[in-house]
Amino acid sequence: MSLHSTPDQFTVKIRDESVPRSDVVEALLILSNARLTARDLIAERVRTEVDRRLTDQNGHATSALITPSKAETEVNWVKDKTIDADAQVHVVLQAFDNNGFVLLVDDVQVETLDTQIEMTHETVVTFLKLTPLVGG
Repeated sequence: MSLHSTPDQFTVKIRDESVPRSDVVEALLILSNARLTARDLIAERVRTEVDRRLTDQNGHATSALITPSKAETEVNWVKDKTIDADAQVHVVLQAFDNNGFVLLVDDVQVETLDTQIEMTHETVVTFLKLTPLVGG
């Protein structure tokens, strides 16, 4: 996968943050279109992270969004380096619906998966992971 977009693709900056504050991780995400739903944006992000993990020789995740199942990490990783991208998309979309993370586009919270988003080359997409407080 190339980090340079083609004329029919669109590149935006993504940020991973968590509350309480931790290190902010930034990367570029190549999208198939500048206009898409939040659902499609999240799915493209997850699929990109799965692809990156599969091409990483050590199998290290670069995203806090994807979490391979125990079977994938113990069995498949050694044999054929597979992660079920569709299953990961499903898990992350459920996490969004269950307030596991907040999606911000240019610091504006996206409320639903069906929200239409229009990207610009200056757009910053933030995946803000919410960590429950101890005892809360």
